Amino acid sequence: MAGHPQVHRICPLLMAALGLGSPLRALTAESYHASDQTMAGTTVVLTGHDLSIEQLVAIARHGAKVQLSAEARQAAADSFGLILEAQAEGVPVYLFNRSPGSGRENVSLKGDPGSPEFQAELERRWAAPGFSEGGFGGEVPDEEVGRAMLAVDLNNMRYLAASAGYVQGIIDLLNAGVTPAVYWRGAIGEADFVPTGTVLRGRGAAYYKGVRLPAAEALRKAGLKPVHFEGADANLLTTSALTAGYAALLVHDVRRLIEWHDLIWALDLLAMNGSIAPLSMPVQATRPFVWANYAAARTLDMLKGSYVFNGEYRIIQDPESLRATVWRDAGLWQAWARLRDSTLIQMNSTDHNPTVRPDVSPGDSWELATPQLMKYFVRGGRYSNGKHGFIFSNSDWDPYPLLDDVEALPIALQNLMVVVVQRLHRFEDTFFTVTDPRAVLKAHGGTDGISGAGGGGGGAIADALWQELKPLANPVPPDGVTADKGVGDIDAVPMLKLVRLHQAIEVSRDILGQDLLNAAAWLDIRKLEDPTRDFGAAPTAAWRALRTIIPFRRDPSAAPPAESSGTRISAFIAATPASSFYAPTAAMPGGDEVRPPLAETPQAKVSR
Repeated sequence: MAGHPQVHRICPLLMAALGLGSPLRALTAESYHASDQTMAGTTVVLTGHDLSIEQLVAIARHGAKVQLSAEARQAAADSFGLILEAQAEGVPVYLFNRSPGSGRENVSLKGDPGSPEFQAELERRWAAPGFSEGGFGGEVPDEEVGRAMLAVDLNNMRYLAASAGYVQGIIDLLNAGVTPAVYWRGAIGEADFVPTGTVLRGRGAAYYKGVRLPAAEALRKAGLKPVHFEGADANLLTTSALTAGYAALLVHDVRRLIEWHDLIWALDLLAMNGSIAPLSMPVQATRPFVWANYAAARTLDMLKGSYVFNGEYRIIQDPESLRATVWRDAGLWQAWARLRDSTLIQMNSTDHNPTVRPDVSPGDSWELATPQLMKYFVRGGRYSNGKHGFIFSNSDWDPYPLLDDVEALPIALQNLMVVVVQRLHRFEDTFFTVTDPRAVLKAHGGTDGISGAGGGGGGAIADALWQELKPLANPVPPDGVTADKGVGDIDAVPMLKLVRLHQAIEVSRDILGQDLLNAAAWLDIRKLEDPTRDFGAAPTAAWRALRTIIPFRRDPSAAPPAESSGTRISAFIAATPASSFYAPTAAMPGGDEVRPPLAETPQAKVSR
């Protein structure tokens, strides 16, 4: 499809999630959206505890290379050694020397890690197809999602018992541009069962330079060789790296969407010749919701120096859809911040089962010294280089509370977008605008060739888009299931929830595009009405940039555009960050450089 790749892409995955199409079919290479390489010369060093949203986007979407810090490599090596030492000491470890699921009490590995018996069993496991190669239907059609999965998987390696070869293998996949083909259907979402290990072994399918190939061939073309697994490498599929990586991409996109909304909101106030009183200090100080205060400060700053602060006549009170925007906008900023924080924690921690924690001692927390938990204490020896620690079965793979925040965001988004649609219609009424746009245009050359809404408001397209947006706020209720004798008795279906958010972002961007078209037309009218009016630096810059792609008056001798103004404006918003027109001076609540807390061991004394 022509235009920006993020615009109007209702891919088969989204259509199926929304009930708009048939089940997914295998994608062709032509329908796969490869990541760009605009940051291929950049290297992001992963530590396992401070990967940011921006770094994840650079890797996944823009081809940045990766490296793992020495600290993170050592942490992975320590975990790898501890799990082998557990085998040597007879400590039960779920999914390693005990079978998965309902076979959790069955011993599945015997012998010392250096024994032929032990090695033979591991080789047998690695030769088996494994359920990591499952899935069916179509694949996630965006390489950025697969690369985001790999980046989170690699960042989590400090907590996983991965061999050095496995760790380096993920680095090589990312840096060589080999991306696993990711199936999204057929999993209940209690762990994504990521296909990382499958492709590392040269199995399954992968994309190389945007072309789908058997994994072994993709590795060969990239100059890579399959990784020979060691220890517990075959068990490293039970993470939610796909969920976390996809969520991080959407966190980035939601922020850009809100920033564009705020700039368009400023243009709407200028277009309406509206009241800025609701944004003023006394109003905001008496209702101190921090994100509302932040949104008000941002918008006031954008409008600073514009004509809405002069003494000319304007109505005392705007329609509620314009006047109450600050509170709806605050709700969306707050929902975004919650999702951002949950995503940062998710992608900088681990959800693998089991939890492997070298160097944790029985004295670090009172419960660890109890007889029950001491069963899982590894005292340390040859295979762990003397390091001790604990290995626990857990439920970390349940992707909550992250998914609660994923589902909450479309509700906040919808509560804001309804005012956007409504304020579009208010421009149709001279009761609010005071000015009759047709009279102004008649006095200045008429309406021939006028683009956008012709200065008269109108929101028919936005109304249709609003109908698309409304069902996307509905949650996907989790169900109880009976998988594996009831051991796996809940589901999460994170991909269904994430694709709803993805689509809500895209539809909302299109609605904002209609709002921007209307606001820009009204700025032209306000300028015709009084050429001395100043719109402020940021709104003026955005207005002028838009007019370079969609002129206010079309040249009658020029060929008609190949795409509608709606498609072009959506592409403009998707490709151009609002921050290119406005650098905020207001401090974001909690700061703009949020980092997740590093998992530390509380050095509490054992209660005696």
